[in-house]
Amino acid sequence: MNPSDPALPALPARRALLALAALSTVAGARAQTPPSPSPPLVLALAPFLSPGSLLATFEPLRAHLQQRLGQAVETLTARDFRSLMESTRRAEHDVVQLPAHLARLAMRDWAWQQVAAPLEPVTVIVAVRDRGSVRDAAGLRGQAVAMLDPLSLTATVGRRWLDQQGLDDAVTVQAMPSINSMLFALDRGEVAAIVAGDTQVNAVIPPTPRGERVLARVEGIPAPLYLARPTLPAPALQALRNAMLAFEPDPARPPTAANSRLGLLTPARLAALDAYADIARRALAQPVPPARP
Repeated sequence: MNPSDPALPALPARRALLALAALSTVAGARAQTPPSPSPPLVLALAPFLSPGSLLATFEPLRAHLQQRLGQAVETLTARDFRSLMESTRRAEHDVVQLPAHLARLAMRDWAWQQVAAPLEPVTVIVAVRDRGSVRDAAGLRGQAVAMLDPLSLTATVGRRWLDQQGLDDAVTVQAMPSINSMLFALDRGEVAAIVAGDTQVNAVIPPTPRGERVLARVEGIPAPLYLARPTLPAPALQALRNAMLAFEPDPARPPTAANSRLGLLTPARLAALDAYADIARRALAQPVPPARP
């Protein structure tokens, strides 16, 4: 073939045409590449059950949010309430579930935003072994009482109840990592009583034993709140809130924090938590006690 053939473009022009064709091919391929999926929405749950039980209990809510938002939703938890509060202070997660007094602290001090809360308040129960010898508050004198982390709202309420019964210095309070471990300890006779939310106890699943009897009730305690990180954009916050408010609990399951209609706490109800939030703030300021050897 004669390179000077007029039917062919000159070499520089031919190279330009080839380069243009290559660029068009790359651009076309890029246009057809599906956009990368958005990162999952991360919901950190309060550690009141063992991790396996907790994630299983909140799976219906996680699946509902994922379907409504059209976005992957991941749930996780923390080692304890202090760890969860530290990650909340650093805004490491998109959404957190916190006991009401800790949620109020996060809203006031770190600008977290209310998303929703269970509409039904929690009843804190003091429970003993159904087959045990404790029949009244006086029967706990000199014995061990199990509670969650001291930062939990149920433990704060439990301490106040003990004080009202004149037992604050007459019992040994044992902090335990989950409702499951408390119920096992009660079943084995390692503690004489436990303090927990009624919905928390209702959320446990087998093989956790359920041989407790309610000794006392403290009613009207706000349920845990869901909060969004301060930097979550307003449209995303509203979409998340709408999805939460649309959650339908399963009527075949007992009411729990994970199986409840959700709504918003009024400013007055939030303000009523300020005294508890102040107690939590002081507790968080205390140094972490050394781990047991």
